Amino acid sequence: MLLLNREDITRCVELPKLVRALEDAHRGFARSAPVVPQRSIITHERQKAFSLFMPAYLPGNQTLGVKVSSFHPGNVMHGLSTVNGAVLLIDVETGRLLAMLDSGLLTALRTSAMSALATDKLCPQRRIRLAVVGAGVQAEAHIKAMAAIREVGQVKIFSRRPAHSAALAERLSIELMLPIEATHSMQEALFDADVVCTTTSHESPQPLIKAHQLNPRAHINAIGGSTVHACEIDPRLLGNAQVYVDHLRAACRESGEITQALAWSVIDVKDIREIGDLVIDQPSPVMHKDGLSYFRSVGHASQDMVVAACIYYMARAEQIGKQCDYLST
Repeated sequence: MLLLNREDITRCVELPKLVRALEDAHRGFARSAPVVPQRSIITHERQKAFSLFMPAYLPGNQTLGVKVSSFHPGNVMHGLSTVNGAVLLIDVETGRLLAMLDSGLLTALRTSAMSALATDKLCPQRRIRLAVVGAGVQAEAHIKAMAAIREVGQVKIFSRRPAHSAALAERLSIELMLPIEATHSMQEALFDADVVCTTTSHESPQPLIKAHQLNPRAHINAIGGSTVHACEIDPRLLGNAQVYVDHLRAACRESGEITQALAWSVIDVKDIREIGDLVIDQPSPVMHKDGLSYFRSVGHASQDMVVAACIYYMARAEQIGKQCDYLST
């Protein structure tokens, strides 16, 4: 079994390859649908946290695995990651474990790569002004992912923890050699942004972002909000936007913005399209859109397995990670 920790995954990952792997996978899902049982959720009331258990099998490339992921928002106060867990890849032929990968970083990579795929299809600008709401692991991953698929003219970061925003802006501006700044207000970050990525742990049905704060032609990647009641974006905005999700059934069950927009009849289920439609449409008609576009990611085990398999084969090719035969002795 190959063990891949955060450092190993960081060393072998190439973001453009992950984006293309997800695009190819979603195109293939139309021919050979993944087998994904509904994920199991265990809540931890005292910690205000939850754990997810997500198996998936991809017949197209014979990938089998399970992801275990726990979300503990209170970890921020202790300097710990809010998302922890592991992905196990299993050999379909023998049932033996092929690899165990850190799921915290894998989740950030999968989510940001899906946002990059949606942005690539829905945002016509080749040079973008980017706004990121939040300053955690997902915020960093999204800045890197957007820079991997677009020329980035400027990045503005806003979060409720100004010191975190400033530190992230300073570090990434050096690492990526981009003009990145922390802003003092949400409005300052959003008003001229071509692409907006919301990466918060927001838990309230009261939205963080209202219509008047946005560039009327912006593309929004909404990936934060930790409960079905949470709304990062005002659900009423969806009535004037092209609405895409990573998985329709899961989004209608787990996204606060989608469920509220449906409940208020702002949109109908038929107005929501899946990301797979974007990669199958050639050329995609949304490339000539006029107005808002919105992509809501709630995560799906099929995407986790695509990314896990991609990382596994990259790591094997580069001889990265640690082999462990402990379980077979």
